[in-house]
Amino acid sequence: MAEPDGAAPWRRVGMLIPSSNTSIEREYPAWMPASLSFHFARLPMTRLDAPGMAEQQAEMRRAVTSLADARVHAVLLCQTAASFWMGAAWDAEIRREMQGWAGVPALTAAQTVFDALAALGARRIGFAAPFPEEIGQASLRYLEAGGVTVLRSAFGGLRDNFAIAEIAPDQVLDLAARADHPEAEALLLPGGNMQCLALADAIEARIGKPVVSTNSAGMWALLHQFDLRTPLQRGGRLLRELPARR
Repeated sequence: MAEPDGAAPWRRVGMLIPSSNTSIEREYPAWMPASLSFHFARLPMTRLDAPGMAEQQAEMRRAVTSLADARVHAVLLCQTAASFWMGAAWDAEIRREMQGWAGVPALTAAQTVFDALAALGARRIGFAAPFPEEIGQASLRYLEAGGVTVLRSAFGGLRDNFAIAEIAPDQVLDLAARADHPEAEALLLPGGNMQCLALADAIEARIGKPVVSTNSAGMWALLHQFDLRTPLQRGGRLLRELPARR
């Protein structure tokens, strides 16, 4: 766990994750300041396809209200694929619903990714995701509709969400390299279960531009949400520099 951010008060964060995700519960407590504690609710989802997305939506309200019992100070839906698949209108609506159910600020991974790219001044990007083709293409449409131009993309083709956590580091590096483009201003690596956070600095050194992942964007957003201004020492430029929201 990172060191406490000065005399920052204890803040509890409610985290909504797919039931098959095994990475987020490891990464957030290990990387973030000790003044933040993370409390998890699992949404039933094992496959990245339309039935898998529908299954977890049916449990969203129950999961959020269970986190409210822990008197959390914010809730975060830690899954970019859900919003990318369902669309921007769904993302905006689920944020409103989550805030109503929990009574605290609500964030989604998709929105934090957009905000992080904007903070870095990146509107032209490479996109490297472990997703199957149809989820990947939906992701590109979502980003393009939001004003982000994807210059090159690469998909891992995985439908089994559990398997995403088992992607080897060299495979993550290869996926990132395939998505880089000379004119891209950043590289986006979505997929909260893909263990790419520890590789961000190495990827940035190779391609010479910032890397944003689902989890680095979520961490960056939460640090700003709670006015924690001490940058992290790793995880890419986004976390090392903590650029301001735009």
